[in-house]
Amino acid sequence: MTNQTRGIVGSVLAPACRVWLRSQVSHVDDLQVAIAGGSRQILGGRIPRVAVGAVGAIYQGLTLGSIDLIAEDIRINLPQVIKGQPLCLLAPIAVLADVKFSERDLQTSLAAPLLSQAITDLLGQILATDLPQTNWQIDWQHLQIIPQTLILQGNLTLAERTAPIEISMGIAIRDGHLLDLDPLKISCSINLPGRDITKYQIDLGADVQIDQLDLQAGQLLCQGRIQVNP
Repeated sequence: MTNQTRGIVGSVLAPACRVWLRSQVSHVDDLQVAIAGGSRQILGGRIPRVAVGAVGAIYQGLTLGSIDLIAEDIRINLPQVIKGQPLCLLAPIAVLADVKFSERDLQTSLAAPLLSQAITDLLGQILATDLPQTNWQIDWQHLQIIPQTLILQGNLTLAERTAPIEISMGIAIRDGHLLDLDPLKISCSINLPGRDITKYQIDLGADVQIDQLDLQAGQLLCQGRIQVNP
């Protein structure tokens, strides 16, 4: 890397990346950005490789634990960034991700509407319920991770009746983008349609390729690739 490139990376590009990344989260304990590439490539707006490491990031109320990301062949509007404009992605990129969530991280995140509503919506899909969304809600209280199993507990309110609910699900990835919840058990004293279902599959989509999804005692480990679009 030439001195000119080091100057651009050190004074413009790396700070711009850090500013953009920090703007996406409400808090982060530690954020590291490493950019690699030749001067001609970078000056032309093409970055061969960017590595990002973050610890303790909070995104929309979600505590994300530790994250390591590697992106290659990134095309950005560098000439405009040098003039002070915001950094923009010009083409899709594949991002390699290595993420670790502790049980405590996920437990804290249950208070975030983004996660709690996502879990409630997922339960609605699993049950294939036709109950209006406004007629039922769940206050998720507790989350536990044991080897290959995730357990969720909360209080379900339906038609002015409240009862505890527990979901226990084994989690495994298949073909890189199919998430198998198997075995699946839903326990609740309220008679919910479809509660006897024992397995469920979620298609994460073509932009996701998960290589490893491992639930250990007290933590969730995930490695894979995600396509990020402009």
